[in-house]
Amino acid sequence: MKVLRKTLFAVAIGCAVATPALGQKAPLPVHLSDGDSFALGGERYRLYGIDAPELHQECTDAKGKSWPCGTRARSELRRIIGTHPVQCRTLSTDRYGRYIAVCHAGGRDLAEEMVRAGFATAMDRRGSANPYELAQAEARSDKRGIWAGRFDMPDEWRRAHPRDPDTQATETPRDWLLRKSAELWQSIRDWVRQPAER
Repeated sequence: MKVLRKTLFAVAIGCAVATPALGQKAPLPVHLSDGDSFALGGERYRLYGIDAPELHQECTDAKGKSWPCGTRARSELRRIIGTHPVQCRTLSTDRYGRYIAVCHAGGRDLAEEMVRAGFATAMDRRGSANPYELAQAEARSDKRGIWAGRFDMPDEWRRAHPRDPDTQATETPRDWLLRKSAELWQSIRDWVRQPAER
């Protein structure tokens, strides 16, 4: 019984430390899939207007050496988000059920920052201007990120490396575990915050 009490006390202390002040909403956990898509609070999002290298895509630097630009794009998105909460404004959904959205963290447009850093391209919007074209011109001119060498456009790389359509819409065991863990911690935080109702 003593061990159980100590364990529950440790969990409560951990939740209290991780819980924001009363009246504040805890930021939703962000789980990055690649440089332009992620899960936020159990929902899947894709950043509007950009296309980042696929997670397993490789690029070539100025010296002709291969480097993991897809992994680096995901790391760059993680760096841009930092510890800031992510807020998204949904515009539509794609064929995989992801929300296409304009998302911000720390007051910065995530898509614009990815393009400006050279880790995503402004997508061709068939006849209309892309809001990220100037950021892309800047990154290309300064040879940032993928613009420092040669690379396949992400949509061309996907066509050359098709995935099984059944696996694209399914959740991986790791993603499921991360989502369930986030839901559990949110439930514990909510429980700790509302002692008067019990």
